[in-house]
Amino acid sequence: MSASMRLRLAFLGPPGSYSHQCALDRFESSVQYAEQRNISDVFRAVSPDIPFAVIPQENSVYGTVIDTYDALRSSSAGESVFVRGELTLAVKHCLVVRQGVQLDQIQRVISHEQALGQCSHFLTENLPEIPRVKVPSTSAAAQSVLYCGDDSGEPETAAICSAQCAEMFEGLDILYKDIQNEASNTTRFFILANSPDTPLPGGQREHRRQRALVRISNSPLQRHADEAPLSNRLLHTVTSTLMTTFGCAALRIDRRPSLTDVPFDDVYFVEVGDVNLPVMSAEANKSCEAEWLSRVQAGVERIRAVGGEATILGMW
Repeated sequence: MSASMRLRLAFLGPPGSYSHQCALDRFESSVQYAEQRNISDVFRAVSPDIPFAVIPQENSVYGTVIDTYDALRSSSAGESVFVRGELTLAVKHCLVVRQGVQLDQIQRVISHEQALGQCSHFLTENLPEIPRVKVPSTSAAAQSVLYCGDDSGEPETAAICSAQCAEMFEGLDILYKDIQNEASNTTRFFILANSPDTPLPGGQREHRRQRALVRISNSPLQRHADEAPLSNRLLHTVTSTLMTTFGCAALRIDRRPSLTDVPFDDVYFVEVGDVNLPVMSAEANKSCEAEWLSRVQAGVERIRAVGGEATILGMW
């Protein structure tokens, strides 16, 4: 397929980031890759012009990717941007420097905050007094190392990134490999799309949808800056009635501050799933999916009926 015919997919750049690697593993050459400067830009890029994106959601060591959930608070989530799938990637970090630089010459370490957190044990043991500086991505960190040290006016810098990333930028050496805290270090990514139904590129068969992400918050009519938020009531709705509300298992619950000016007014992100065993026939599969989707929608209506706001951000 020619480049002009391939749909575009946004990812956290520059090329060589874990988001880029994950997207390449799934979509290969079926899309044109459109790098973005940060996670917020990846989310905002999803549009008719760039209909797909891959965005990091959670790491098994360092936890939730805050920028992703902050983006999911926006009004476009569930209206023009939808979660359409998930991917996982085994993450193995390296410490990289300019060629010839030794460990005792390093004056700072830069990377995405997730990578810095995932390698905290190594950094504490080997570079305990060295500042750790957050940058938008691991590949941006690797690229920046090339312009530090010597007569650049910047301190001698090391970056945390993948071995594949280090190989993409000429002039870098890998000082240490596998510096992550846990050997099982894994990151989960969301696939985003500008439509809840458009088939994903890549030609892979899409299975019956069994996951949904729902955003739950207080109704705007209940929010007053001079009154305490109804957080206890909302939390009760979210936690104690999930099974009766959605009729299916809650796989995870995440929380972020809402976008209102009411103190401690929170937004909850509830991922629910159909844990029934898969069925063999296509007809039965379609019937099971329709029944499950209706349960999710009915749960959303129940939350609205008790005064909450609920939006389905995606199904996959």
